[in-house]
Amino acid sequence: MDVAGSNTRPGGIYVVAATKGNETEFWAAATRRGDALAAVQQLLAPGWTAASIMDWRLTPKRVAALKLRTDSVCKL
Repeated sequence: MDVAGSNTRPGGIYVVAATKGNETEFWAAATRRGDALAAVQQLLAPGWTAASIMDWRLTPKRVAALKLRTDSVCKL
């Protein structure tokens, strides 16, 4: 995963860990921090839980490649 320094969006892009049993997926949420878990949870399949916001920062290159709009979410 491409992580480093700071991101380029004013609201931030937060990396959210989603879990189901022993499995973990990582999602990017271009939301306010307080909305990131709920935004990811809305897209998860039944049985998955948006568990925590990771203390990771995506590199500017990775942020650009994701092409996320404000208030959107995508699986990493």
